[in-house]
Amino acid sequence: MKSISRRTVLALAAGALASTGLGYAAARSLSDADLVRATLARYLGDLNMSDDHLRAFILEFQKRNPWDFPTGKLADAATLLERLFLGDMARPLLPGDALMRLERFERLLLADFHLLTNYAWRSGRDDPITYSGSQHCVNPFANFESV
Repeated sequence: MKSISRRTVLALAAGALASTGLGYAAARSLSDADLVRATLARYLGDLNMSDDHLRAFILEFQKRNPWDFPTGKLADAATLLERLFLGDMARPLLPGDALMRLERFERLLLADFHLLTNYAWRSGRDDPITYSGSQHCVNPFANFESV
């Protein structure tokens, strides 16, 4: 009996996940907030942030990065895979362009999240995260002395 290669098993698993994901996505519409919350949870864990503050952050993020927000199938697939905790397994199966786009989105999202919220300045992990808005200068090492 021939053994099945690891690549074949991954392809079969990806097909099953895609079928499940399409069924799930058809039954429920995923939003930008779902994608942002799933992405932030992937890197930072569960966050204590109200929906109002999250929406305000997302609006500012989309204004600052209008072309970097995944849309359509990529956004839905990324959201679904992160919710199912399968993102790490599925990422190598993404086409190069989609993978680069998703990685760029995640880098920009995490950077803006740290700059536009009080995430890093909370006294404890359970403290609520609030959107503080865009600051004119967020560089703590900036020198404003005249030259």
